[in-house]
Amino acid sequence: MGATDRQSLVLSCRECGGLHPAVFPGPDARPDAYRDYYTGARRNPFWRSWLRQIADATRRDYLDRQTPPAVGRVLDYGCGAGAYLARMARRNPAPVCAGTDAIKPGDTGQAYAWLSPPEVLAARPFDWITLGHVLEHLDDPAAVVGLLAGKLSSGGGVWIATPNAASFIIGSAGPWARDIDFPRHRQIFSRKGLEQLLAGAGLSARFLPAPRLNAVLNVASTLRNIAGDRSASRRDRAAATLTTVLQLMVHLMSPASRRSINSPEFVVVCRRKDAEWAARRGG
Repeated sequence: MGATDRQSLVLSCRECGGLHPAVFPGPDARPDAYRDYYTGARRNPFWRSWLRQIADATRRDYLDRQTPPAVGRVLDYGCGAGAYLARMARRNPAPVCAGTDAIKPGDTGQAYAWLSPPEVLAARPFDWITLGHVLEHLDDPAAVVGLLAGKLSSGGGVWIATPNAASFIIGSAGPWARDIDFPRHRQIFSRKGLEQLLAGAGLSARFLPAPRLNAVLNVASTLRNIAGDRSASRRDRAAATLTTVLQLMVHLMSPASRRSINSPEFVVVCRRKDAEWAARRGG
């Protein structure tokens, strides 16, 4: 299901298995695509916020993006409404936080300093840089990751979450899968493709298991897509719904090694290969 009425086939890369649309719409499609995007600031009803707090307690490390306790400077590239940076600002001691995104929020409050993308280049190095479901939206993810790798302090790290092209949800629900999300998502990485991207920026990668709750939430969004598509037959929608729910049950009961293969998302902590990084820059 797409974010607008624009349509495209989704192609699979023969070399790495990643997914991408055959045709990308022009910039004129972006305002419609992001008008009601979930990163916009919104106020939830009390009961929903209460349930969210209970659920989030089961995935605190993920929401904190594995940020080390003593980290000094944090950059969230693609910060959206700044939820992660607000969490960091509540820590004791709180790190110095900065955020950047394509659109500046109306009010950043006291949680973090706003940096435009060009200002990131001029900023001091950061100890922890995060990209929470950002890579799949970028026109040139390799260029962005390369830039951010160069802004890491010695011993710093990059935390990344991004959809998985081998997700069981994409396999069972196809175009209804939450993470197809055309035209906002411009590329969905395979593990091989993501490793190649990170290695090209001089980064090593350690893949971490994604919380089971994330798969449940992703399936819920996918089921809403299926139910809302009246252009498909009832039989096809019922088959996709049943298959997706069964696959979710199998996924939740699988060991971590199996879940890491077909999880809806990758969670990666990256470190700079300092010797290679210095050599490539003549250091």
